Amino acid sequence: MDQCLNPNQHLAVIGNIKDNDICLACAAIGLSTKPNHNADFYTHKLAELSDSVHAYYIGFAGGDPSTDSFGRATQHDIIKKLAAIRAVVFDQYQFHNERSVNDPSAKTDFCDMLERRKGTPINLAILCMHLARSQGWTADGIAIPGHFVCRLEANGERIIFDPFNRAKALNASDLRSLVKQTLGFQAELEYKHYSAIENRSILLKLQNNIKQQQKQRKNFRAALAAVITMQQIAPEESRFLYDAGLLYARANQAKTAITVLSRYIKQSKSHYRKNSANRVLRLLMQQR
Repeated sequence: MDQCLNPNQHLAVIGNIKDNDICLACAAIGLSTKPNHNADFYTHKLAELSDSVHAYYIGFAGGDPSTDSFGRATQHDIIKKLAAIRAVVFDQYQFHNERSVNDPSAKTDFCDMLERRKGTPINLAILCMHLARSQGWTADGIAIPGHFVCRLEANGERIIFDPFNRAKALNASDLRSLVKQTLGFQAELEYKHYSAIENRSILLKLQNNIKQQQKQRKNFRAALAAVITMQQIAPEESRFLYDAGLLYARANQAKTAITVLSRYIKQSKSHYRKNSANRVLRLLMQQR
């Protein structure tokens, strides 16, 4: 099975590579804030899980791992693919969901999830997508409001599943209910809700969860570290300068906050954020 890339090397170049070349799981390992964590341990764990999915798919689900003339996995029974992921992740290795996902004390770190086998929706989704892609299968995250679900696709067939609910297959009625829970009773399931989320956007969502959690804890330096990493993932996004400037201010680093917010004001095309940055900048200048 495909091995995870070197997490630290991958993260170092992530801002300069194509979205399709991003390995979500190894990037998530590289993003870990666990002290002195050994990346090799986690990449080996992913390889073990990947091998288990392969073994289950051909041994128990009855799948066919053969490849076509281009080296791609041939597309057979998509239900067997999902069954293999579900059996390995949730039955054999007993991963389960972090029910306290909105609690500031909830664990958002991908490596922590691999150790505890307990994860948030986005971390479980990254794991399931990695295991599918390591088999040569097509797997994406999709943009259902308020939740993170995945899609397997094979030979024109698609199946959407919820990694946070033991990889349960979701039909249109299930998806409609998720949309209404988030957007209100009048909301309807739309075509855009089936859109695949880019790998880079998934990593930004992961980091944004960490940023929000650290802000809730009043740990502004840790929140700032998450934003700096977001800049590394998507260096062309000026909005992260805005977030960084505000967090530098909250972390009592006024001089750096002034420099960063000034840079943001010169680059920004968002009138709302630019006005907000100007207000904070004036306040910081008055306090000097």
